[in-house]
Amino acid sequence: MKSFPRPQSLGPVLALAGALGCGAAQAFLITISPGARALYLQVGTGSFTGTYSGGGTPGDNPTVNTASVTVPAAALGTGPQPMATNSTTANSPYDNFAFCTPGTGQVYVGGFYRTLLTAGNATLTVQTPPNLVNTTSDTIPFSTISWVSGGNGDTSGTVPSGSFAGGTTQTLMSLARNNWFESCLTFRYANTQLAPAGTFTGRATFQLAAP
Repeated sequence: MKSFPRPQSLGPVLALAGALGCGAAQAFLITISPGARALYLQVGTGSFTGTYSGGGTPGDNPTVNTASVTVPAAALGTGPQPMATNSTTANSPYDNFAFCTPGTGQVYVGGFYRTLLTAGNATLTVQTPPNLVNTTSDTIPFSTISWVSGGNGDTSGTVPSGSFAGGTTQTLMSLARNNWFESCLTFRYANTQLAPAGTFTGRATFQLAAP
């Protein structure tokens, strides 16, 4: 496993939730020491006392952040629109490095899988409904939302860039045991269709789980 060092009127709203399963520079993926079995996943806002590299400990955080965009009437159906986020997480809980830039719409996604076992990987997935829906039951396919993965100092993201499949659970990456990973996801709305006015909402639930 390689370890890469750090350099020192239409308004789709995407809710981002993280779920914990089982109790030149490149993408940031780093080996950590084996220990008592543990999984940690943070999507946007999280709770971490200290830093992992400094012996800190993770905690639970119920915050569900959003990524959203308001498309002006004149721009409906004219192509991609960047989405903003209400997440303010910029620094990595691994070492407090300023990894994401939430002011540009980036959402932090990271965590670790630690174990004393000698086999088995953790899997990062995301589940989404088929559509974003407004109050009058009009819909926009969830697949019209995509993301670009990166991070300050990275030339590529650990979590691959992609788009939501919609109506299913999709696998984003496999995480080998005793590794920490993180990426910053920047979301955008395809804006290729005309849709009724309103606020369309839907939730993407991320989960890190291991056997």
